[in-house]
Amino acid sequence: MERINCLQCVHYFNTWDKDRPRGCRIYNFRSMTMPSLLVRSESGMNCQSFEKKAQFKKSKTDNLNDPNLW
Repeated sequence: MERINCLQCVHYFNTWDKDRPRGCRIYNFRSMTMPSLLVRSESGMNCQSFEKKAQFKKSKTDNLNDPNLW
């Protein structure tokens, strides 16, 4: 299983709570650990609501070997 990076997810947020500094808007919780790790430990599956932020999505210009760019 591929590990999910919550920092790249649109639903992840930081909180001001020092005891529970990481949160997930979809599952509506805050925790000390990354939300994806908590979801995986509770359900045994990777987070099904992961959506990459726009800045982390690959664009067509990422492949510099593409002959269409030259």
